[in-house]
Amino acid sequence: MSALRGLFRRVGHEIQAHPLATLAVALVLLFAAFGGAAQITSVTGDQAFTGANPTLETFNEAFDRGSISVLLRGETTDPSTIRAIARFDDRMSQVEDVAYVTSPADQVRAEYGRIPDSRAKIERVVGSPDVVFVRVVFEPGLTQPEERPIYTEALAAEEWARFPAGVDVIVTGSAAFSAQLSELIGQSTNQLLGLAVGLMVVALFFLFRGVRLRLLPIVAVFVGVLYTFGAIGYAGIPNSTLTSSVFPILIGLGIDYSVQFHERYEEELETAPPREALPRALSGIGPPVFVAMLAAALGFGATWISTLGSPAFVWFAQTSIFGVMLTFLAGLIVLLPVLTLYARFRRRGFGELGLRELTNRGGDDTDTDTDADADADGADIGPETDPADSERVGAFGQTLGRTSRALAANPGVVLLVALLLMGAGFQAGRSLDTMADTEEFVPQDLPAYVDLQQFRAVTGGGAAVQYDVLVTGSELRHPEVLRWMQQFEQVAVGAPLIQGVDSPATLVAEHNGGEIPETKAGVDRVLEDVPAGERAQYYNDGVAHITVIGTQDMTTGETLSFISNVRESIRFSNPPPGVDASLTGSSVVSTPSIVDQIESRNVTTGLGILFVFGLLLAYYRNLVKAVAPLVPMLFVIGWQNLYMAALNIPVSPLGASLGAMTVGIGAEYTIIVMERYYEEKKQAGVSKLDAVETAATRVGKAISVSGMTTVFGFSALTLSPFPILGDFGYLTVGVIFLTLVAALATLPPTLIVLDTAEERLNAALGRSAADAEAAP
Repeated sequence: MSALRGLFRRVGHEIQAHPLATLAVALVLLFAAFGGAAQITSVTGDQAFTGANPTLETFNEAFDRGSISVLLRGETTDPSTIRAIARFDDRMSQVEDVAYVTSPADQVRAEYGRIPDSRAKIERVVGSPDVVFVRVVFEPGLTQPEERPIYTEALAAEEWARFPAGVDVIVTGSAAFSAQLSELIGQSTNQLLGLAVGLMVVALFFLFRGVRLRLLPIVAVFVGVLYTFGAIGYAGIPNSTLTSSVFPILIGLGIDYSVQFHERYEEELETAPPREALPRALSGIGPPVFVAMLAAALGFGATWISTLGSPAFVWFAQTSIFGVMLTFLAGLIVLLPVLTLYARFRRRGFGELGLRELTNRGGDDTDTDTDADADADGADIGPETDPADSERVGAFGQTLGRTSRALAANPGVVLLVALLLMGAGFQAGRSLDTMADTEEFVPQDLPAYVDLQQFRAVTGGGAAVQYDVLVTGSELRHPEVLRWMQQFEQVAVGAPLIQGVDSPATLVAEHNGGEIPETKAGVDRVLEDVPAGERAQYYNDGVAHITVIGTQDMTTGETLSFISNVRESIRFSNPPPGVDASLTGSSVVSTPSIVDQIESRNVTTGLGILFVFGLLLAYYRNLVKAVAPLVPMLFVIGWQNLYMAALNIPVSPLGASLGAMTVGIGAEYTIIVMERYYEEKKQAGVSKLDAVETAATRVGKAISVSGMTTVFGFSALTLSPFPILGDFGYLTVGVIFLTLVAALATLPPTLIVLDTAEERLNAALGRSAADAEAAP
């Protein structure tokens, strides 16, 4: 502990001695961050929740052809419409990475060699439908960034084709949805950043009164956020729906760090000149805030480890870890040197600060900074002041101090009420609704999503109800394998939620009078007559593809049942020796992954508690000091379920990680209160209740201000167009508020109980308080 205090004291010396050089380092890092930010890409939809999976990768390379579908309503068989379709078809067929285009114009040209001027002739070929489709199919294995230029080209081709005024044209499909969603994620990230910064300005302006340069923490935090953009760009972490939520969170957390530095520096300036105040402030507040930052990082680390199979959660955790570290760094290298320069300027001008310092030091302007102002642990020892007499504490700080003292004087009642509420919360958590469908995460009024829903309504579901089975092995064209596929179809169609099966056996039988040839040579002859584009949908690169059609509009629970039914049908149909059939596809992999994340939220929370406990134990080497900051967080984990039930907030995969985040984030408040409690308790003649009151008075206001500014930052998420982020915003706002309540209401009685128990144990063991403090 003393080593860490000494380290931060040295950091304070260096910053106050070289503020301009420190700011120059910050500026160099900022320019470097812009280079990394330019490399950020985005990933949307199920792919963001799909981890490494060899079967899925094989399927994607062989059969997963993204597509764009153009839906046309109105005068669909008018010659001018068919000619426009033909122009669109011809232009898109030339686009790079487009495998083929299918359209009604192809059928008409195949019949007549051109587009006739007669509607009757056209209708003899395509009928007289109210709706027709043009399908642009991509080469397999394309990534989302590679698909998006094709969508852009399709929009240009649609305008260039000049469809008649009486035709309604909708360009939709996976690439269209991905492109619009990616654009919205970028816009949402910028909007949320702007909102968070704006709300922070308001919060600091009204809550951080009596402090010079009170909006400076916003500048430091914003620089830290820019550093984070650069870091994730260099690390190859993409932006996604979940990742975009990190930045308002970082603004909220980063404000905590900067406000704590700012507040403690202002406090030390009351009794010391700038050259002494900064090292003294950093030695006092640096270690607990540093440990709190590490605790927050470990909370996000617990999410990372518990969700390794789902990229979106890993990216969220990685971005958060980068963010808390870099916003902490920005507080040191941006906020503190600016405050140092400002303090020097005020002192030279004999302003308010300079007069007060000269009075305090009897006119002696020399730097007498020595280690004499620190105790054995490096804790600050300055002139004793009555907190109630400090102008900076004010009525709010005094009220917090008196309230904490009253609660600490009755620990049994307070902790019993907290425990009962926690138990009620855990019980309520069992009946909370869940949000596991990735389509529920996105704005329901997103134009691409609305178009996609219209397309599904017309086509009977489209890709939304089609699931894929990858068949691997040798001799996949052998009649025995095809007959097994027919057997699988018979078994599967009889299972609940399965509507149909389309397999290579279906293709071969369709082109062979309804029969499977007796020999492999016969199968090969049939397949040679099938158009190459059609054949590639069933056989490619030595593997085969079976499509299983599910019921429309399945719930998450029904989707899981459907997946189970398909796998059971594969097992029951008994594939031939050497043949392996696996249900795959992004939705098949992502849905169970999301559900597992929600169901394992208690494991994630437990892992976060374990990580933070290990950190505190390693830092303090004292069981009481490692346990005490976590007790209020355990209360909050239970209380948050009551809050969710009251506001009808469902458990989302993002919200499932909040327990671990709560422990990591909230530990800052409890650590700072506890540190000040033990610092005050060392003073001669100070009782435990006196120490509680002074700690709550002196730091209660600071953590309340930083906590409420955090709430303001997190509240930006409530305005997100993404439902999953909006719910998460309401949840985090409530949880941060509960964390503040727990830190100021339940930590004091917890400290009294645990500290008293420790003293009695030490007395029984014959150890003095000093011996106990020094013991590892």
